[in-house]
Amino acid sequence: MADNSPTDWVASHIDGHGGYKLVSRTAEKFLLIETGRGQQGNVAVIGAKPVVMPDDVRPVLAHVSKPAFVVNIPSSATWSGPAISMVQAVPAGFGSLGDLGRAARQGNLWGYRNKEFGFFEDAIGQHGNVRNLTRLYDAVFIAERYLGPALTIALIDAYSMSAEDVRRARAKFGTFDIALKMSSYGDVTSAATAAAVSMGAETMMFRDLMRRLGQ
Repeated sequence: MADNSPTDWVASHIDGHGGYKLVSRTAEKFLLIETGRGQQGNVAVIGAKPVVMPDDVRPVLAHVSKPAFVVNIPSSATWSGPAISMVQAVPAGFGSLGDLGRAARQGNLWGYRNKEFGFFEDAIGQHGNVRNLTRLYDAVFIAERYLGPALTIALIDAYSMSAEDVRRARAKFGTFDIALKMSSYGDVTSAATAAAVSMGAETMMFRDLMRRLGQ
């Protein structure tokens, strides 16, 4: 039988060998899972695309029994900052099916954060010249500074950042000031830098961003 909903699809892809297992379904249509550490929590599944907005998560957060984690299918969809804030305020974790697996293995459904995004969120937010950090999308932050104008920073996950990576980020997120290469390995190509300049933006590695935030 074909899967009838995103929840059915996720349920069919939960493998007990992946560090967690499906226990049951709840009256709220959540999936009750148990991690390998014996932790149980409700998982809400939504099917928003291309962007997860507050109206997509509000219905699953309205129940008296709250989810410990919210999964969105497809995983390629972008999470908006306001939707992330609503979920984290519950508190609950959020992300893809892969994120759910990682959260389950860590035994931290409610407080889960994607490790890579979390690193940059902490590093940028704790910079001495940053007075406030707002999340516009899962991979885009607005850093308001004490000295200097606010900077919109788009995180790009690429070994060798190309012009196409920069253009895809622009098409997906809109305008930004800095295209930040997430990995410390690889490089930023001259074509990527040229593409960013043509958009009125800059390409940077993490160390460059830390200096730029202080200017």
